[in-house]
Amino acid sequence: MKTATIRDLRNKFARVSKWLDKGGTVQIIKRGKLFARVVPEFKSKSFLGSGRGTARMSPDFDEPLELQWEAMK
Repeated sequence: MKTATIRDLRNKFARVSKWLDKGGTVQIIKRGKLFARVVPEFKSKSFLGSGRGTARMSPDFDEPLELQWEAMK
């Protein structure tokens, strides 16, 4: 876990931001004491395909049904 002071955040934010981009947590120090902890926001890769493998289909899902509808009688 990296540490940075309030001054580092103000003057060297790009460096602190790179630490967060790499997935690290940064402790913020104010007047020699722990003031805050900054954690990177969780980013999902993509919404598409996120449910892959959660639904299962019967092997015969596309076979015709043996039922006759009332409208067809």
